[in-house]
Amino acid sequence: MTKQRTLAVLAALSLLALAVGAIGVVEKFLTGERLAGYGSYVPWGLWVALYFHGVGIAGGVFAVGAVGYLAGVPGLREHFRVTLWVSVVALAVGLLAIWMDLGQQWRAYRILIDPSFASMLAFNSWMYVFFFAAMGLLFLLTFNKRGPSALNDRSGWLVPLIFPALLMAIAFPSQSGAVFGVVDAKPFWTTSLLPMLFLASAVTAGSAVLLLVHTFLAPEGTPATGQPLRVLRHVTIGGVVAYFVLEFAEYSVALWAPASAARESLELVLFGPFWWTFWLVHLGGGLLALLLMTVGRTMPVIGTGAFLVAVTFISARLNILIPGQSVQELRGLREAFTHPRLSLFYEATLNEYLVAVFLSALGVALVVLGIVILSRGGATREATAA
Repeated sequence: MTKQRTLAVLAALSLLALAVGAIGVVEKFLTGERLAGYGSYVPWGLWVALYFHGVGIAGGVFAVGAVGYLAGVPGLREHFRVTLWVSVVALAVGLLAIWMDLGQQWRAYRILIDPSFASMLAFNSWMYVFFFAAMGLLFLLTFNKRGPSALNDRSGWLVPLIFPALLMAIAFPSQSGAVFGVVDAKPFWTTSLLPMLFLASAVTAGSAVLLLVHTFLAPEGTPATGQPLRVLRHVTIGGVVAYFVLEFAEYSVALWAPASAARESLELVLFGPFWWTFWLVHLGGGLLALLLMTVGRTMPVIGTGAFLVAVTFISARLNILIPGQSVQELRGLREAFTHPRLSLFYEATLNEYLVAVFLSALGVALVVLGIVILSRGGATREATAA
């Protein structure tokens, strides 16, 4: 199957998924949060995990793509506009996910007009605004008045603006981890390694998404070992390995210390009702992706490995998010009050899955649109000019 046909199939599947997921979005607006599975003890669920995954991918895509552009990596330089587009789409999808999770959605603007910068959430929200603005300026600077793009011109404002945008792209995934790390009441979250885990996850998933995108951007006949596929593949493989090493360090310390306050949450991750999320989706999916990207010699195989990393790494967010909330903070709290919304057990409902499908399909559709429009003719001219 040709790349054009594959993109057409992806676009068709995205439109179908959008139509199906729209049912969940309509239900959400009509019923509020009544159809969601979270409650008072576990108020953050699938949509919050999707938010952290989306903003992480946004930061990782831009960080890897910008460093590749600055280093002059062929492909990453010529398709820098696609990098900007994919990063913006991922961030927009992530913010839509957290917006859907809000109880008072139409008051979301107040975090911008009346913020408290003592709050990490307010700090992050303003950083997203600046990041969107930086992406817009960078996109405009890739053009000039004469018509050809300015991607190979390093004398203007493009390169200087990349550096503060790169700082933000690294900062807000790390800050997402700090949002959890400052919650003293949740021992599973209160760890200095958590921001590094979030950053490693962001770079890994972001490079995987960029690798998958470039399997479609590479001209026909380009070997899978050529640039930038080789660079992105190595970054993704290194990211998966680094994340597993950090995760092992985090988990082994908690398991080794018998009196660790985080031990109960960790046991939920490894042996709880959703043990398969860690062992099959996260660990199994990650190892399979490593195998495909290591031994694969064709773009479909390598692209499949990248796809697995991009999708399965949301389990890394869920394995941090849900178990940290599912342990009672006061002994006997579970038995003291009984109500469907007063439960330490969380399972995403059909409505939550439908909304997640809608948001994911929206992201895929917009990325496909960006690949088709932004790569049309421009890459060939720029590669020749380079």
